[in-house]
Amino acid sequence: MVEAWVESPFQLLGALEAHAEGLLGESLDVVPRAGLEPLAVTVAELTRLGLPAGSTVRPAVAAPARGARTLAVGDVFSGRVQQLLAGRPPHRVVLLDDGRATLRMLQALSRRDVPLVRPHAPASALRSALARVTLARLKHLARAGRLDVVTALDVPPELVDAARRVGVQVHRHSFGWLRSQPSDVPAAGPGPVVLGSSMVANGLIHAEPYLEWVRSIAANSPTGPVTYRAHRREDERTLRPLRAAGVDVRSGAVPVEVSLRGMALGQQVVTLPTTAASTLRMLAPQARVSEYAVPETWWQAGVSDVTRQRLVPEVSSGPAAPWRRLGRLSAVAS
Repeated sequence: MVEAWVESPFQLLGALEAHAEGLLGESLDVVPRAGLEPLAVTVAELTRLGLPAGSTVRPAVAAPARGARTLAVGDVFSGRVQQLLAGRPPHRVVLLDDGRATLRMLQALSRRDVPLVRPHAPASALRSALARVTLARLKHLARAGRLDVVTALDVPPELVDAARRVGVQVHRHSFGWLRSQPSDVPAAGPGPVVLGSSMVANGLIHAEPYLEWVRSIAANSPTGPVTYRAHRREDERTLRPLRAAGVDVRSGAVPVEVSLRGMALGQQVVTLPTTAASTLRMLAPQARVSEYAVPETWWQAGVSDVTRQRLVPEVSSGPAAPWRRLGRLSAVAS
């Protein structure tokens, strides 16, 4: 039995996909973190679809339990996960997909100059010490052949090679289980879908230029009303002004990988840099995903170069800026 501790909807999806690919053994016991409504909503939706054979989801708990022989976790930058791994780590650890943070985690494991801390969040002396101990434990597991990484991302070959040289085995899944499930819920109206960003809530970019960008998309859509899929971390700084402008703001509790996979042929998705742009290209190849770079003037003062470099489009559609015609985006295909 493998136990998976998940703290986000995307981590939950990654655990189930890794299990369906046979990468987590025959039995998987998923334990969600308590108190996270988007995670609870996603558990309900994926359970409705029918979980992969051999997997179960237990009631949510506040912290991961010790004692599992094999533990799968999604976010090694999480304080709760680091406390667990810095203490008495399980015999084997599987690191689940956590979006683009997975790439930084692989860099931390394979290089000496990348700490296991979030680049956009100042770490206290205690958290920095905890990160160092956790990284040392993970590297020890890697040298012993007991550390695996499972991701849907297209990891650069040189990073895969660097990870393997230190003992980390990198596996990739392609959302095979989710793609096999029927999409019985309409994804959105016929107009473009804008994926909401958490960058304002996280203090990375200024709110007003971002809001103006979204409002300009909504005001100039040639194919119908815009659907704005709010990011689960967004707050009223962005959502209230968009509602006031008449934008159709919808909950982002369920991951877009689940809720938007049934988009119409040729339907447009517009977004700032996000993991979802990459995963939607896999799950909804019939849609067109336009991923825009963050203009220099949008960044808040003090945002590090490391953070900015992490938030670069995989397939760039140019810098985000207000425009008169959304129709020009139709030339950018996913």
